[in-house]
Amino acid sequence: MTVKSGYVLAGFETLLSLTEDFLAGGKGVFANHFTPQQLNVLLRDTVSGYLHSFGQNIERKKSMVRHKKNETALYKMFRELPTFQGCTSIVDSGGFQISIGRLTREQSEMLINLYYEWVGENIDLLDRAFILDVPPGPGCKVFKNFYDVYKLNLESYQRAKALPEEIRKKIIYIHHFRTPKLWEIYTSIMRDYEMFNSFEYHGTGGIVANMSGDMSIPCIIYVLPLIPLLNECKKYNRNYLNFHILGGANFRDILFYELFRVVVKDKHNIDLNITYDSSGIYKQIYHARYLHAYAEHDFIRKLNIKSDSMKERFFQNWSGEEYLQKLMNDFSDKWNFKRVNVSSGYGLYPDGNGKITETLHPDLKVYMAYYTLDLFSVIQQNMREWVESAYPTYQCGAMEEFHKKCFDITRIINQGKMTKKQIIKADSIAKSLDMLTNLDEDYCHYLVDKFLAKDEFKELDDRTSVMNI
Repeated sequence: MTVKSGYVLAGFETLLSLTEDFLAGGKGVFANHFTPQQLNVLLRDTVSGYLHSFGQNIERKKSMVRHKKNETALYKMFRELPTFQGCTSIVDSGGFQISIGRLTREQSEMLINLYYEWVGENIDLLDRAFILDVPPGPGCKVFKNFYDVYKLNLESYQRAKALPEEIRKKIIYIHHFRTPKLWEIYTSIMRDYEMFNSFEYHGTGGIVANMSGDMSIPCIIYVLPLIPLLNECKKYNRNYLNFHILGGANFRDILFYELFRVVVKDKHNIDLNITYDSSGIYKQIYHARYLHAYAEHDFIRKLNIKSDSMKERFFQNWSGEEYLQKLMNDFSDKWNFKRVNVSSGYGLYPDGNGKITETLHPDLKVYMAYYTLDLFSVIQQNMREWVESAYPTYQCGAMEEFHKKCFDITRIINQGKMTKKQIIKADSIAKSLDMLTNLDEDYCHYLVDKFLAKDEFKELDDRTSVMNI
C-alpha cells in the first residue's frame, strides 16, 4: 500500500507544464509511456498537495486584472486535467515577496487586497489557501518598527478571520516564532484575538531562513511553534492539528515529523497531521543534477547524473549509468509505466556536451520528477516503520538504546556520514519529545530568547512594546 507523504510540491506549474508538454508530444517522444489515469494515481496518492504562489513575480506584472485572470486559468487547468484529478490544490499568498523587499508598502497593501479578493472569487478551485503573513526579512521595505509588523499582520489576519466560513475553513493560519519579537507579535495576535479556533489548518514559517541558531538550540526547532498550537488545541478541546511547515522538506525532517506525530498522539491523544513544502526537486534534478537513491538496508545516497559521472563507479559494482537505469526500471515497474532507456547511446543528454548547460532528455526529465515524488512517499513509509519499532524504547525510558537508534537512522539518511550537525540533531531528538510531552510554553519562549535573539531584526527596534498596544 502506498503511504502518502506529507510533501507538498511548490511551484506545481513547472510540473504541470512538463507533464502536458510530454503527453502532447511537444517535448520528448511520448509513446504510451503511461495513461493519464496511471499518472494520476501516482500524483494523487504519493503527495499531499500542489502549491503555487499567487504573488510570484508580481512586482513585474503590468496589469493586475490580467494577473488575476492568468492565476484563475492556471487553477482551472489544474482542476480539469485528468492527471491531477483528486489532487489537493494550494495557493500561497506571496507575502514572501514583501518580506524580502520586492514590494513597497503601497504595493504590499495592494497585494493583500488583491489576494483575498482573488481567493474569494476562486474558492471553488482551491482546497487550501495560505493566510497572507508578512514577517520581516532581508531587504524588507515596508516596516519602520515592530509596531508596523504587528499592525500589518493583524490587519491581514483579522481580514482572514472575517471571511465567510466556506473560505475561512480552507485558510492555513501561519504562526511565526523565529525571533523574540516575532514570538511576541504572533503570540499576541493569536491569543489576544482568539485566532486559533477560527481556522482548520495551521502552520509556521522561518524554518529555512535565518538558520544560524539551529546548531546551538537544544531541540528540533519546529517544536517551538508547535507547542503553543498544541496548547491551543487543548484549550479548545480539539483532538487534531493540521500543521504545515513552510520548507523543512529534508529526509531528516520526515523522521522528526513521524516521531512528533506518534508522541503527540500517545501523550495528548491529538492527531497531528504534518505537511511540508519545497520546490527543491527542480533545482536538484535540473541544476545540481543528482537523484537520491535508496536501497533497503543501505544508506540514502546521492547519484550524480551529470554525463561525465555516468561511467564512474557509484555503488558496489554498479556504475552511475547502470544504477540510474535500475532506479528508472524499478520505478516504472512499480507504477506500470513504460520503461525508459538511460544509456548514453539513447541520449541521457542529447547534446552530449557533458556540461551543466546540457539538456536532459525530455522523457527522463519527467520520469525523474515523478520518481522523486514517489521517493518522498517511500521515505515517509520507512520513517514511519522505524518510529513504530524505535518509539517503544523511548516510552519505557531505555534512553541509551533510543539514542543509538536515532544515531543509526540519522546515519542512513545522511549517506552513511555523521556530520557535526547530524550528531547535534540526533542528540536533541529525545529532548524534543520530552518538550512535546510537557508542552511547557514558557520554556519555548526562554529558548527563543536565549538562542534566537541573534537573528532579531534590530533595525526595527524602537522600544515599542507590542504587548502594551
